[in-house]
Amino acid sequence: MSDFIKSVVEEVMKPYSKPKVNPVNGAPNLSPPRSQPGLKSAIPDINRPNYQKEKMNKRIAVNHAESSKAANPHPNVRRQTVSLSSPKLSAKEKIAQLQTLSLAQGKQRVSAETKPGRNARESQLVGQTPERVKVWMFSDLHPTLEGSFQRELKTASIGVVTSEKCSPGQLFLLNDLLREFPSLKYCLSWDKNSGQPFSLEIYEEDDGILLNALKSFFKKLSRKTFKTITAHKEKSPSPWLTKQLGLNSSIGGVAVIEGIDYYSSILLLDRHMKKSTDEHIKFLIEKKYVLLHGQFDEVSRITDLLCKEYERIK
Repeated sequence: MSDFIKSVVEEVMKPYSKPKVNPVNGAPNLSPPRSQPGLKSAIPDINRPNYQKEKMNKRIAVNHAESSKAANPHPNVRRQTVSLSSPKLSAKEKIAQLQTLSLAQGKQRVSAETKPGRNARESQLVGQTPERVKVWMFSDLHPTLEGSFQRELKTASIGVVTSEKCSPGQLFLLNDLLREFPSLKYCLSWDKNSGQPFSLEIYEEDDGILLNALKSFFKKLSRKTFKTITAHKEKSPSPWLTKQLGLNSSIGGVAVIEGIDYYSSILLLDRHMKKSTDEHIKFLIEKKYVLLHGQFDEVSRITDLLCKEYERIK
């Protein structure tokens, strides 16, 4: 009985014996050892599987099958999808995939929601008059808002002046502003009958010049007067101003009395011309103002007289 147990232990321990080294290439000699004399070659009716050898044979079979499949792919099969269990890509395939990804990213459009840089200047409301005339300064405008104005923007900043009503005095003030800042460009919406609101857009590449111009314009607009009517005078008006006022010929001077209604203008002119029969006044009566033009000194004097007369009879 003891010899039987000893033979079983020896047979079980054989797989754990150290493999011999092949003296030619150093590879382990995996051939089964020769039977030793005195040991029984086998024990009947006992199955003694070699688990290590079975696992090794399975690994060899799997590797051999994969290498054969890679070397001889099926010529009629084209893969259209890649599953998570697919074999790993080669180095060349990985590089090609990265290049494709980079090209795809390069074709993407930049989102319109991209925010301006941290150094972008803040837009601001420069001021608002009691008559609700507003002056804005839009600096480093967001790209998605560039199409919100009356003309295509070619500057980083834009100034805007708006009013619910149009008046000829606005044209006189703008005429002075353009003389003070000759580099300004503008887009104007003005209606002599005030059927539409006043809108002025000012463009200037230099942000500092634009801001100074807006402040200067706002200061002139904010001048308060306790009079019902307001007079504006201009000596040697520019062709731009005369055209805006509807005066075709070149004139020495022009004045406007705004805030006066149509029939009050007729009354004042009628009284003045009856008193001064030798004077020849050139005038243009509109719905809410009256224009006087001609020699500047004469125009200036008559304008003052009409304003005083209006304050007396109102």
